Amino acid sequence: MARRVRGRRLLHRHGHLFLAVLVLLAWSLASNDWAGVLFLPVWVLATQLIVAGSLEAARLRRRAWLGQYLRDDSPWRRWLQGGALMVLRHQLVGALLALVLLVDLRLLPLSEWPLLLAALPLLVVARNGLRRRLSRHVVAEHLPAVTRRLVTLPAAVLLALALVLAALWLPQPWLIGLGWEEAIARHLPGGEGRALLGFFERLAASAELTRQWAMQNAVERFHLATPVAMLGWLVLLLTQGAVAWAYVRLLVGAEALRREGRSPHTVTTGEPAAANDRETRA
Repeated sequence: MARRVRGRRLLHRHGHLFLAVLVLLAWSLASNDWAGVLFLPVWVLATQLIVAGSLEAARLRRRAWLGQYLRDDSPWRRWLQGGALMVLRHQLVGALLALVLLVDLRLLPLSEWPLLLAALPLLVVARNGLRRRLSRHVVAEHLPAVTRRLVTLPAAVLLALALVLAALWLPQPWLIGLGWEEAIARHLPGGEGRALLGFFERLAASAELTRQWAMQNAVERFHLATPVAMLGWLVLLLTQGAVAWAYVRLLVGAEALRREGRSPHTVTTGEPAAANDRETRA
């Protein structure tokens, strides 16, 4: 009975995160036809989750800046607090990150999915631990947002390093001695019948094959081992870093949306701090 109650509490507190990951997993493993049909709705959903977290962090920075330099009764606060332009910029960046994430998930081997799944409980544990440490120093109203902001970058860096190591450990196609056109023709997966999604998948697969082809043939054919290898490493780090950043941002955005309606906006008594402390210990 106690385990059942604990499970219900866990699902109530973190079910939104499990649901977000489940949607991504189900879509990435869906058939080509279903993935193509659901691509735009999933893209919009992922974009809005990423934007929710990034907007929260941006508004937190803006409020801190305004509170430091402007008086409370200054009309400049309303003019500078961020409006349509801020939202539009974050929407564009969020759409790009969501696109990178979704396309990479379709091409991601199943052996790398445990890394993404393990990132979820680790992110929750890190967030709760950091929140406990910050609860004595940060205003209760801003404690959840500050915690999410501080945990995002370390979590994304660790996940990116794990994805890079996994990509190096997995077998790669043998491209030495092949021309670039031949390598693309042999190993580029087909994308017929998937329209927009198929185009993005072929584009991403072509870029990855080009990187592998250049690094493998650098010594054998072009005698450019060091420059090409460095460029290949840089591209690998950037691509995996973008995927990790988008994935962590998506989870943080889901958390921000879940907590937005529950976070107190005015602190008049000690009750909000106590509520946050109870949530932290959970």
